[in-house]
Amino acid sequence: FSAKKCCRTNYLVRQPLFMHRFLFISLALVCLLAGCSAPQTSDPATDESDSLDAYFEEEPADNEMGSAEFGLQDPMDTVYTYDGESLEIPFSITGASFGKTTEIGVLLFVDGVAQPYSAVYEDGTELEESYMQVFNLDYEQQENFDMVFQPMTGKAGETVPVMAVTILEPSFVAEGPDNPRYGFHHQESATTSRQISFVADAPAQTLATAGTDYNVVDLPQDILDTLAAWGATDSLDTTATLSLGVEDGNYIQADGKTATITVQLYGGPETDFNITLFINHQPVQLNGADYLSVRTVKNQMVEATFKIDTSALGTLNTVYAIAVTPEDGELEINNPVKTASVLLVNGEV
Repeated sequence: FSAKKCCRTNYLVRQPLFMHRFLFISLALVCLLAGCSAPQTSDPATDESDSLDAYFEEEPADNEMGSAEFGLQDPMDTVYTYDGESLEIPFSITGASFGKTTEIGVLLFVDGVAQPYSAVYEDGTELEESYMQVFNLDYEQQENFDMVFQPMTGKAGETVPVMAVTILEPSFVAEGPDNPRYGFHHQESATTSRQISFVADAPAQTLATAGTDYNVVDLPQDILDTLAAWGATDSLDTTATLSLGVEDGNYIQADGKTATITVQLYGGPETDFNITLFINHQPVQLNGADYLSVRTVKNQMVEATFKIDTSALGTLNTVYAIAVTPEDGELEINNPVKTASVLLVNGEV
C-alpha cells in the first residue's frame, strides 16, 4: 500500500479497515505519514505482515503522547491450527516516538473474546501469563516475542479470528472526581486478524461463557441531534459506537461493594459483537458471564446494565469495554470498538 498523509487535531481518525491501524495521539496538530508494509523476501506475495511504517519530524511536539509500530508477524492469510497444544503467534512492537518513551499495553482476542497469554522471547525469557502485557518503548526499541496461549474458546471444526489490540498509556488513571477525564489516554489500535482452525476443542475448563441478556432500544434523541448537527447521520450505516452511558467529564460512583455499569452499542451494519468489560485492564464477570454476546440492530441501540462487584478494588479505578465482532472478512465496520475510559470511584475519596 502507498503511504498516506494525515493531519490530525484533537481526535483520532480511523484508517480503512484493510489497513493496520496505527496508534498515534497528540493534543495539538500533528502530521503523520502512515501505510502498510511487508518484509522484503524472495516471495513478498506470500509473506505479508501487518507491520506499519511511520515517519515523524525530527523533533516531536512536547505534548505528543507516544506512538508505536506493531503487528502479528505471520502473513495476513495465515491460518493457525489448534490441535490441543499451546498456540504460538509471533508479534513485534517498536517504539516510534522520537525522543520519548511510549507505554503500550497489548491485549489478545480470540473469536472476539479476551484471551490471557504469555510473551515468550527467543532467548527463553517469558512474561507471566496475563490479559495485558505492558511495554515501555524508547524510540526504535523493538520487542519480538511469541504470544503463547491455550485458547479459552473454540471447538473442533470451527475457524475463528484472532487479533491483538493495543492501549496507549495503560498505567494512566484519572486524578479523581474533581478531574475524572482521560482525554486521549487509553486510545486503542489493532492488528488485522488472522484465523485459528480448531481440530480439537479448547480445554473445557477454560471455555468462555457468554451472556446474552440485553435490550434493544431506540437511539436517544440527543445522539441523533448530535449526528445531524455534524452532518454525520450516514455514519450510522458504517460506524459502530460503544459507550458506558457516562458523559465526558463524569465518572461512575460505587459504594465500596458494587457499581452499576451500563454498556451501550449502536451503529454499523447488523452484526454480532462480543463485548468484554475491563476494570484496571482485567476482564470482569457480567452477571456470571465472561462477556456479553449481542447482535446489533440497524438504527437502534443494544443496551445492558450490570451490577459489578467492587469489594476487592481500591478507590480510583479505570473502566472500559471493548467490542469485537467474530464476523471476520468482508464486513465493512470498525473492529474492534472501545469505549472511552471512565473513572470508577469506589467509596469515598
